[in-house]
Amino acid sequence: MTDSLIAIHGLGAIGAVSSRFFEIGFTHILPNGLDHILFLLGLFFLSRSVWTLLVQMTLFTLAHSLTLGLGLYGIVSIPIPVVELAIALSIVFVAVENLFHEHLSKWRPWMVFGCGLVHGLGFAHSFQTRWPAREDFLPALFSFNLGIEMGQLVILGIAYALLGAWWQREWYQGAIARPASALIALSGLGWALL
Repeated sequence: MTDSLIAIHGLGAIGAVSSRFFEIGFTHILPNGLDHILFLLGLFFLSRSVWTLLVQMTLFTLAHSLTLGLGLYGIVSIPIPVVELAIALSIVFVAVENLFHEHLSKWRPWMVFGCGLVHGLGFAHSFQTRWPAREDFLPALFSFNLGIEMGQLVILGIAYALLGAWWQREWYQGAIARPASALIALSGLGWALL
């Protein structure tokens, strides 16, 4: 086999791995990631601008990417029941804060970053259950993370398409954001108690 054929075969294998792990990451969020969907919607319901939402999403992404990598390389290891409890409590925290604030507080970005660290450990556990071959690890990790990001963007895009037109309405917080946040908080609390 010539060098060019070996290179083409190698790229094809990487493409197959990338495609598979992109799908695993995407489906980890949509439709299988109700906990992550609730957290994202918690972020959405305090936001009244795309910029505010993007700031929070960027911090969340940076944080979960960091602990996803650290968790997979064995640098950080926390038992999965503890991680799942922390994820549930992060949902409760975000939703409860939405009940008492109408704008992004100065501590909210730091809290979102901290929650992202916890969610990244959950993503790492999901990735580990489908561990790729060693030579495919980095393309698989990158694709898995990209799939997660695309799933998150789809969720937020759907939420914005359904509710974004009402963000600036006077009644939005009382009629939509707070009741939805209360339901999210109750769901997260139920998750934490299970």
